[in-house]
Amino acid sequence: MYNEQEHKNWSSQTGNLPQTVALNYQTGSSEPSDEEKVLKEVAKLLAAARRRAIVIGAVTIAVSAGLIYKLSNRAPVYQGSFQLLVEPVNASESRLQAILTETEGNRRATYNGKDFGLDYSTQIRVLKSPTVMKPIMEEIKKEYSDVTPGDIVVERPFEESVGTRIIKVSYTHGDPKKIKFVLDKVHKGYLYYSKESRLSNLRNGIEFIESTLPALRKRVNDLQTEIQALRQKHDLMEPDFQGRKLLEQSNFLEGKRVEAQAKLAQARVRYATLKKMFDEGNMAAVLSQDMGAFGTLIREAQATEGKMVAASARLEEEHPTLKALREEQQGYRNLLRREAQSIMAKTAGEIRELEERDSAIASAQNILNQRTTILPVVSRRYADLQRELQVATDTLNRYLSKLDGLQIDAKVQEYPWQAIAPPGKPKKLGGATRKTKILTVIVGLVLGIGAAFLLEILNNVFHTPEELEDDTKLPLLAVIPFAREFRRRPHPARGPGKQVAPVGVGVSAGTMAVASERTVRGAARAGAVQWYGVSPLVEAFRTLYTNIRLLSPEEPIHSLVISAAKPGEGKSTVAMHLAQTAAAIGQRVLLVDADMRSPKLHTKLDLPNLQGLSDAISTDLSLNDAIQRSPSDDNLFVLTAGAISSDPIKLLSSKKMNSLMEQFQDFFDLVIYDTPPLVGLADGSILAAQTDGIVMVVGIDKTDRPMVTKALDGLRISGSRVLGLVANCIKG
Repeated sequence: MYNEQEHKNWSSQTGNLPQTVALNYQTGSSEPSDEEKVLKEVAKLLAAARRRAIVIGAVTIAVSAGLIYKLSNRAPVYQGSFQLLVEPVNASESRLQAILTETEGNRRATYNGKDFGLDYSTQIRVLKSPTVMKPIMEEIKKEYSDVTPGDIVVERPFEESVGTRIIKVSYTHGDPKKIKFVLDKVHKGYLYYSKESRLSNLRNGIEFIESTLPALRKRVNDLQTEIQALRQKHDLMEPDFQGRKLLEQSNFLEGKRVEAQAKLAQARVRYATLKKMFDEGNMAAVLSQDMGAFGTLIREAQATEGKMVAASARLEEEHPTLKALREEQQGYRNLLRREAQSIMAKTAGEIRELEERDSAIASAQNILNQRTTILPVVSRRYADLQRELQVATDTLNRYLSKLDGLQIDAKVQEYPWQAIAPPGKPKKLGGATRKTKILTVIVGLVLGIGAAFLLEILNNVFHTPEELEDDTKLPLLAVIPFAREFRRRPHPARGPGKQVAPVGVGVSAGTMAVASERTVRGAARAGAVQWYGVSPLVEAFRTLYTNIRLLSPEEPIHSLVISAAKPGEGKSTVAMHLAQTAAAIGQRVLLVDADMRSPKLHTKLDLPNLQGLSDAISTDLSLNDAIQRSPSDDNLFVLTAGAISSDPIKLLSSKKMNSLMEQFQDFFDLVIYDTPPLVGLADGSILAAQTDGIVMVVGIDKTDRPMVTKALDGLRISGSRVLGLVANCIKG
C-alpha cells in the first residue's frame, strides 16, 4: 500500500542513499591476477577474430587467389647453381686478416682437422670483387655481353650450419643454356683463383709479418728499459704498495712530531716555572720538583732554618751557637742554589734535545712529502709504460704465433677448393607449386588478420557487455536484446464515452487525488496479462527493474535519470519500457521527458506535447494540466518535454525545477527522467545530481569507448551517483 508519509520522510533525506546505492563508477572488483589478465586479453583477441571472420576469410581468399593466379601465369624462369668447399678467403689470408683486425671470431682457422670458422661476408666480398670477377666476365662476355657481375649470386647456403666452409653460386635466367655457360665460366674462374693465388698470398703474409717483427721487438725492449730506469731512479716498487707505505710513514712521523711537540711544550712550561721560582730565590720550591732526589736535602735545610729561628729567639747575635747555625744555614742555601741551577740546566738541555728532535722529524716529513707529491706522476707514467708493454708484448706474441702458422702452411701443399656440387641442369622456378600455394595462403591469412585488427582499432566500440563491464568497472544492470520493433501493449478496455482521466491534482493544496489504488492495480494487471509473456526483451526490462530495486533493498530508489553518452543509444526507449515495467507490477511511475532539446517520449507513447515540463517550469501551469496518464498503463504517468526551450540549462537548474522534483518524489513511487546525451551537454548531470542516481545506456557495437569515458568523467566531476550500466541492442 502507498504510504505518503513514508515517501515524505524518505525524500527529506535529499538523496543521501546508503552505501549500497551510492555506487561510484570508479569502484570495481578486486584487482585480477596476471594470469586472469592474460586470459582476458586472449579471449578479447579470439572474440575479435570471430567478429571479423568474414573480413579475414575474404582478404585471405582474395590475396591467395591473386598471388596464385599471378604465379601460374608468369613466364618460366630457370636457376642453376654450384657449391664450392672453400677455405676462409684462403688459409694465409684468414691468418693475416686475424692479425690485422684483432677479432677473435676471424682468427679461427683450419689446420690438420682443426676448424677455423668461415668469415662469409669477407669471403663473398672477395669472390665478387673486380679483381676476381674481371677475368671471369671477360670470358662470359665473349658469348653473352648482357651478363653483369651483379646477376651472379654468391651466398652462403641457407641450410648449412655455422661451422661449414661452403659457398653457393647461382644464376637465374629464362635460357637454360645461358645459365649453364655462365656457371661453367664462374666455376672454372673460382677454381683457378683458389689454385694460383693462394701460395702468393701466403708468401706475402709471411713477408709482411717478418718485416713488422723487428719494430715490435725494439718497442718491447725500449719499454722494458724505460720501466727499469724509472724504478731505479725513484726506488719504486709497485705503485699501490709504495703509496700505502709512504702513507704509513707519514702517519708515523706525524704522530712522533705531535708527541715531541707536546713534550717540548711541557718542558718549556716547566722551565719557565723553575726560572720564576729561582729568580724569587725560592730554591726549595725548585728542588721540590724532584722530591725523590732532593727530599732529604730540603728537609735538612728546613730543619736548620727551624733551629736558627729558635736560637735567634733565645740567644744573642754574637753567640757561637747562633753563628754556627748561620754558617750551616748559608751552606745549605748555597747547596740548594747549586742544585737548583743544575735542575734548570738539565731542563734547558731537555728543551734543546726536544727542539732538535722536532726539527729532525719536520725535515723527514718534508722529504716524505716530496716523495708523496711526485708519486702520482711516477705511478701514472709507470702504469702507462706497463700498459704499453703489455700491448706490445701481446702483439709480438700474436705475430710470432701467426708467423709459425703461415710458415707451416707454406711448407704443406694445400688442396685447392673443391666443387662438391658442380654446375648441373638448371631447375625451373615459378609456377603455383604446392609450397608456393601454402605460402600464399599464409600471406593472405596474415594480411586478413592484419586487416581485421585494423578494423578493430578503427572501430573502437564495446562489442560485448563483458567488455563494457570490465572497462568501466561499473555494475551491469541489464542486457537488452536487439529488436527491430517493440511490441506495443494493447490499451486497456475503457467504457464508451470515458476519457483517460487526468491526474487529479490540487497543487496549491499540495496533494494529488488519484484513482483507487486497488482499481488501478487491478486494471494494470489485466492489461499486463495480454502483453507480458515469455519474451527475452520483456525479461530484460524486468531484470533491469529488479536489479535497480536490489541496489538498496532497505531504502528503494525513488528517482533516477536514464541517459547515454551520445544520441541514438536507445535511452528514451529504455526509459519508457523501464517505466512501463515498473507500472505493470503496481508501482505509481512518473516518466519525465527532460530532453527539452529533442523530445521523443510523447511520440513513442502517442501522447500530445502541447504543454509539458518546460511550461510547468517557466509558467504557472498546474501539474494537473501538465501530467498525462499513459493510454496503456493506468499506473504510468507521463510529463512530456513541452515547448522546446532556447536555454534548457537555465530551466533545469532553477528553484522551480527543484521544487517540482521534490513534489514528484513525494507523490510517485518511482520518477524516471529521460535526459539529453551526456557528452557536450550538462542537462543530464544537473538532474542526476538531484536524484538517487543515473543509469547509463550504452549501445553495443555502437558507442565509442572514449565517449563513454568522457561521459563518466563528467558525472564524476558533477558528483552524480552512477547506479550502473545498461547494455543495449545485443544481437544474436
